[in-house]
Amino acid sequence: MFELRLPQKIIFGRNSANQVGAEAREYGDKALLVTGRSAMRKAGVIDKVTDSLKGSGFQDIHLYDQVEHDPSTETVDQGTRMAREAQVEVVIGIGGGSALDAAKAIACMVKNEGPVAEYQAGKKIEKPGIPFIAMPTTAGTGAEITKNAVLTNREKNLKQSIRSPYMIAKAAIVDPLLTVTMPPSVTAATGMDALTQAIEACVTIPSNPVTDTLALRSISLISQNIVQAFNDGSDIEARENMALGSLMSAMAFANSSLGAVHGLAHPIGAFFHAPHGVICALLLPHVMAYNLPVRIHKYAQIAEALGQNTAKAESEEDAACMSVEAVKELLSQLQIPKRLRDLGIDQDDVASIAGAARGSSLNNNPRPTTPESLQELLSGAL
Repeated sequence: MFELRLPQKIIFGRNSANQVGAEAREYGDKALLVTGRSAMRKAGVIDKVTDSLKGSGFQDIHLYDQVEHDPSTETVDQGTRMAREAQVEVVIGIGGGSALDAAKAIACMVKNEGPVAEYQAGKKIEKPGIPFIAMPTTAGTGAEITKNAVLTNREKNLKQSIRSPYMIAKAAIVDPLLTVTMPPSVTAATGMDALTQAIEACVTIPSNPVTDTLALRSISLISQNIVQAFNDGSDIEARENMALGSLMSAMAFANSSLGAVHGLAHPIGAFFHAPHGVICALLLPHVMAYNLPVRIHKYAQIAEALGQNTAKAESEEDAACMSVEAVKELLSQLQIPKRLRDLGIDQDDVASIAGAARGSSLNNNPRPTTPESLQELLSGAL
């Protein structure tokens, strides 16, 4: 038995951003736009969304453009106060994973009392919030699909999710044209985040035939297009395929969970403030090699999806090993760091990172982990 949870509506395609006004109008005529501090304004995306909302009859549009990289619980609380005071009826998140996570948390907290840090600490979300619409501008995080928001408590130096079915978007509007302005480094990092999510979704304990199908197709789309999108950001076909691959990756992992890469990435991100996608990409081949003995058939399928000629392999295990080598080659082509030392991490940090790693991603990893095995894995990645 398995269960699937997805947004009420997914709209995909070039210029689909123009549909945001019509979609949001179903929920009222007062909106809060949640985004980062400058990129979306400079790219003209805020004007595009505002024009669509006004064209659909919105009378009251507020902008909260204070979301930072790795959004803090304080940022969410501030946005929640703004949403309540303005009595908005719908929240629209515009940007990468940070903006979308902050937006969905704000929309949820509007109807739930207390600071969001309490919910991060385990308090149950009891009530549905106000409607949330997601508009991703990167092809990578999958935040437009998921029921969780990754937030950072600066006071406790803790990076952790809050999650609830109430946080699933009413609509996810995925317009590949919004990703064209991503610089190469962001294209590489977010794209590898999506690839990591797809690979982990395929091998986790809760994976199922539906999520496997989505994940394998995602792996194929991303691996065939990420280098071209990195080298030529104006290639619309590559951008479109990356956006579709990212969407399918999110649809997979939102319903099959993630693994040890993400279990380790969160404490590393909290302690060292490195880009999440870079951390995931760097750890991915090491975690794949760790998990390979218990998922040989799956990794052989992944190798094929990565474009490897597995027919030449002498055994299924050899075919599975090809998946690890294919990922390493992608990291080289995308100029992503290959060692944790490149992020300022050394052997003295390994025990604290392993000790802080916890949560569903580790619990759903196909091969059980221990603090000792995580330390060994991290040491190998140094």
